[in-house]
Amino acid sequence: MPEAVGPALIPDLDTFPPTGEPKHAKLASWDFYRSIGSPQRVVAPMVDQSELPWRILSRRYGSDLVYTPMINAKLFVDENSKKKKVKYQEVNFNKEHGEEGSTDPIAALLSSEGEGEGSSTDSDRPLFVQFCSNDPATLLKAAQVVQDRCDAVDLNLGCPQHIARRGHYGSYLMEDWPLIFNLINTLHLNLKIPVTAKMRVYESVSKTIAYAKLLERAGAQIITVHGRTRNMKGHHTGLADWDKIRAVKEAVGVPVFANGNVLYPQDFHEALAATGADGVMSAEGNLYNPAIFMRALPEVASEMFPGAPGLPFPSIVRMAHEYLDIVSALKTPTQSSAIKAHLFRLSRPALEVHRDLRERLGKSRFDGSTTGDQRIVTYRAFVKELEKRLEKDVLDERWSKQPDP
Repeated sequence: MPEAVGPALIPDLDTFPPTGEPKHAKLASWDFYRSIGSPQRVVAPMVDQSELPWRILSRRYGSDLVYTPMINAKLFVDENSKKKKVKYQEVNFNKEHGEEGSTDPIAALLSSEGEGEGSSTDSDRPLFVQFCSNDPATLLKAAQVVQDRCDAVDLNLGCPQHIARRGHYGSYLMEDWPLIFNLINTLHLNLKIPVTAKMRVYESVSKTIAYAKLLERAGAQIITVHGRTRNMKGHHTGLADWDKIRAVKEAVGVPVFANGNVLYPQDFHEALAATGADGVMSAEGNLYNPAIFMRALPEVASEMFPGAPGLPFPSIVRMAHEYLDIVSALKTPTQSSAIKAHLFRLSRPALEVHRDLRERLGKSRFDGSTTGDQRIVTYRAFVKELEKRLEKDVLDERWSKQPDP
């Protein structure tokens, strides 16, 4: 039986303090939303997946706004972690090289030949940095480290995983509305930039609406609503409830992003229409197709299936090569686990046929002792071999035959 989520009774919002006046002048809600280009196509915060190279690739292919992976605020400011061989802060938001959160085109990428929509003006903005935390002071300290390198700081209130239960953060704060208010309000009052929040819904529509209003009262300038409950995960994921997202949108006075059920390009338009949201966020859909938000979809006839409609996205090989180009050009190191995960997802349809390449990719490694393309030579070799296999598949008669009607 699913566990009960949230307070037994909906708290009276009037029992919470007023929002308060921030110490620093900054844009709020709609003015802030417009200042970053009124983003509609949003890439979700994804652990070990929405790292700098992937953010750049996603922007090239149509994304308006990208979040960092979720960062644990406590580990981010932990002095002891700085003594470790791999520094948590350096890995999760590297300020040393000046590339993460850059407002200017990143110098290392100026010669990079991308084929997306924005390859000649690669920067890392607009950017929201997401933290998880259960302590207002720790959260503020972490947020202050990045506030000069991003457009907003986002509070994760949606992570449903067991690690979030153990750490008491993410969706496992949904029972503690006073703590959530204090977390958001502390950032709102003290940061130089806006605070936003990403939430999950409750079973009850009325509780979901009251919860969203609490976030707004605390100072959240944009609210992202993942239309699934905390219990909807793993084998019980199911479909996100767009009606609940619409209910939140109609109840609050700040911009709302809709999250959930966005796996294909057409889902973007359907989600906007169904929820009335101001933007649509994609996670899994973006990982399998970073061109999910492309506006000018190329209608390229498929050599494999000449009678089929044009493909609504670039080839996986092209995007895989482009991603590796970005990784090798940047000074900021990319974790090998991130590279491997991206290539597995991009090439998943082909790996269902060429199963031996799974093992080859699994053994690939990032060589941090060298520079440039030499760091990713085994990953590049995998993509080149995949490209050869797919070219051969085109010539294979079994792929060119159309099924009987």
